Parts: sequence; C-alpha cells; structure tokens
Amino acid sequence: MAEAVALARLAVADGTDVVCATPHVRDLLRHGMLGSVRARVEEVQGALRAAGVPLTVLPGAELAHDDLPALDDRDLEGMAQGPPGRRWVLLEAPLFGGDLDGFLAGTAEVRARGFGTLIGHPERCRPLMEADGAVEAELRVGARLQVNGSSLLGEHGEGARAAAVSLVRAGAVHVIASDAHRPTRGPVLGAAIAALAGEGIAGPAVEALAAENPRRLLERGLAAAAPAARAA
Repeated sequence: MAEAVALARLAVADGTDVVCATPHVRDLLRHGMLGSVRARVEEVQGALRAAGVPLTVLPGAELAHDDLPALDDRDLEGMAQGPPGRRWVLLEAPLFGGDLDGFLAGTAEVRARGFGTLIGHPERCRPLMEADGAVEAELRVGARLQVNGSSLLGEHGEGARAAAVSLVRAGAVHVIASDAHRPTRGPVLGAAIAALAGEGIAGPAVEALAAENPRRLLERGLAAAAPAARAA
C-alpha cells in the first residue's frame, strides 16, 4: 500500500487526477482475484484519502486475447469502462512477436460480445505494425489505439519508439497511457508529450491524448463496432 500511495503521488505530480487500475487479467485469473479488483481499488482509494493524495482510481483490467476463453460477459462487464451501451475494454496487443491472428480474432470476439476495444501498446507488437492494413482495419470498425508514454521515451527500444511516433504523427492514436507499474516505473505522460514536441508533433490535439481523450472515453464510452461493420 505504501508503494501504491507513492505511485499516486507521482501521478498527481505528473498532472493526473484520474487513473484506471489495469492489472493483467491473466495474473488475476492465476491468483483467483478477478472478482476482487473493485474492493481492492476501494481500499487503495481509502488510503489515498487518508494520505491527502487528490487522485481518483477507477477499477479496470488489461485483457489479453488468450484470456477470453476463461471469461464470460459478466467478467468483461466487470473490467469495462464507459456508460451503458458504450462500454469498452482495454485489450493488449501481444508482445514479443505474439499470435497476431489470435489477437485479431480476439478483438472481433470482444466486439461481438458487445464491447468496444481500446488496443494497448500496438507499437510494441511488431507483427501488428507490419501486417498490411491490420491497424487500419481495426480503426475502421471502431477500435481506438493507446500507446505507452514509455515507448515514446524509447524505454522499449527504438523500434517501439519509432512505431509510436509514427502512429501519433498519422493521427491514429487516441490515448497515451502512463503504463506506470510502481514508483520506480512511474508516470511519464508529461515527458511523453515533451518527447513528441521534440519530434515536431505538438499542439492541442497532442495534449488531448493524455487528458481530454481518455476523459471522454470514460464519460462517453466507445461503440462495440462501427455502423458500417454492423451492417456488413
């Protein structure tokens, strides 16, 4: 809990007032904790109030496509964000050259089950970035992309950094995530925005990636699929 409070202080210092807790679903399943996220977040929120840290923490989770067979719709609802009828989940692109076909099937399954998709760290999934038209196809059916601030700082290698910058420059990114894990891997949203400015990418639309856009996702949600995709 002391580390959680310290991490929250770093988030506030970085300019953040709301965060989503996104533990990996695979770890929650492994430890039988999938149903306890909300209660644990409430415990953390109480500790933050007691410590005078002005940060709101929302319960959520980071889903991998190969978690889906173990989850029913109620499980997905428990980790989703947004208002009724426009709920969405954070679905991570596979790392280390993972199963791209399985991932794309997973995004389609999540949408078929009534949830929109926010795709986490696509820049770190080389097969996705190199597959002709794959990113564009996801965007066409209503998915949104979230790149890690740490990628923009080069912390995951030059390939991920270049891919993240390219996606932002192309206007394909909707959110920059802190991807903070602990005080020694803290929030870097401010530094990420500064890094983009160093690439000549700046202005209100870039600032929105770490502020207005994620807030709108929480408040307004995301459709499960684009209307054209449903008609097809």
